[in-house]
Amino acid sequence: QTAILLCDFETFCNDFIIDNNWGFTDGLHPQSIDHDHTLNTSSGHYSFYTPQKLPPFYDIKAEIKTKDWLQLSTDRAVCFQMWYYTPQFTLPFTIQLVQGDDVQLSRIIASIPGKDPTIDDWTLINVILPPEKIKIAIRLNDSTIPLTFDDLSVDYCDGPRPSPPTNLYACDFESSCIEDFSSLPNYPYQWLVMNASDAIKIESQAPSVDFTFGNQSGHYAFVPNSNITKAGNVGYLALQTSFNITTNESFCLNFQYYNYGQTVAGNLNVYAQLSESSETVQKLWPPIDRQHIYTRNKWIWGIVNLPVGYYSLLFRVDTTGTNPYSFALDNISITSCDYPPSTFTDDNIGLLSFSCNFDNLTMCEMENGDRSIRPTHNFTIVTGDTVPNRKLGPTRDHTSNSSTGGFIYWDRQLPFAPTDLGYIHPPKPMVVDLSMCIRFAYYIKSSIDNKNGTTLGLTDGGCSGSTLWYIYTDDSQGWQVIILPVPNVVCMES
Repeated sequence: QTAILLCDFETFCNDFIIDNNWGFTDGLHPQSIDHDHTLNTSSGHYSFYTPQKLPPFYDIKAEIKTKDWLQLSTDRAVCFQMWYYTPQFTLPFTIQLVQGDDVQLSRIIASIPGKDPTIDDWTLINVILPPEKIKIAIRLNDSTIPLTFDDLSVDYCDGPRPSPPTNLYACDFESSCIEDFSSLPNYPYQWLVMNASDAIKIESQAPSVDFTFGNQSGHYAFVPNSNITKAGNVGYLALQTSFNITTNESFCLNFQYYNYGQTVAGNLNVYAQLSESSETVQKLWPPIDRQHIYTRNKWIWGIVNLPVGYYSLLFRVDTTGTNPYSFALDNISITSCDYPPSTFTDDNIGLLSFSCNFDNLTMCEMENGDRSIRPTHNFTIVTGDTVPNRKLGPTRDHTSNSSTGGFIYWDRQLPFAPTDLGYIHPPKPMVVDLSMCIRFAYYIKSSIDNKNGTTLGLTDGGCSGSTLWYIYTDDSQGWQVIILPVPNVVCMES
């Protein structure tokens, strides 16, 4: 019976992609071993490691990877097998499973430290594969030699029948599941669901076929924005079903995306919208630890391991220029996957909006100072009845013009110092877009007149990092209201 995949190096290896860090030889021209595994003779062939980098070898990324995707069934166990030889007791390499057309997700299924001290010959690696869509990659970044491989294969094997994956959600936009999605209002870009033949009448560069059926009658979701493209504009597609991901079973979000447009001038991001706080989002995809390059003008498989939590999903398209640029989505699913449970991290959390009138006499989790700025005097929550200096005021809040209404308050006492400073910010960065505005009311009153010695400013930190507004004054003549547009960027700003 023919194996599903096989590479014995006796003929051309069609099933695996082998990078230039590997050579081929036989036992007559040995690289640490004088016979292959396939034929067990000196005339048999095998692959050997020959790193193509000079010292110090920090950036070696040697790889042998399956050429095509494997979509394994649950009828029988399937194993990946290979044989290796090295005389080195320390020569680590790993067997990994990779997923996603952009190879965003990977996990190690076997780690080999080096030579097995009990074997002085070819040594077998045998790993049972999960019933998922995968590629197999052998990877190492070590400069140590020698290391040889032979008889790489994927085939049916003895083992327990794999359990079928758990399907938590699926939508191909061909059925009533389209009612689970809505394009959030009040944003410049609006998502639509159409068949491909109608979509390309609106957007000529949109996908000419869907992913599900691969024809013009199939449906997908997309953002037709070619006539209103502007830097800083965004649109959100909300999946209105919440999911409770626990540590009992891991799940992955799978989706197909299609990137089209004249130039690279925008992004597709996927967020978790937390159920306990609908304005709080966590970025899920693409990974924030590296620059992501979107493949263009073809359907691409995106995947992310979902963190533990209770949340729904938001798909966001934004643009960073004026040239038409957009995305389409199809075949969204949430399916079990064999990854260890993951958790949200603090570096990818943000707010869709923020408001606080301080009337509940809390600071709405706003914080004084940060890691780089240490205020000399903190903002506190007070009312007109509890303000420390009623002569300076204010004795009424701005929201309701009441002496019992709350507001945040900063003051300093003699002796004054030129380094006196207050600094306060919302609890999380804002996921900004051009449709947003910043609005606040301020009150300034100093006991020293005609010096303009008090400065109030609004700054942002993130992609922009600039001063948005400031004023020098001793007396604002009561409460004043400022309304400002957000910076013309599409990222998280504090």
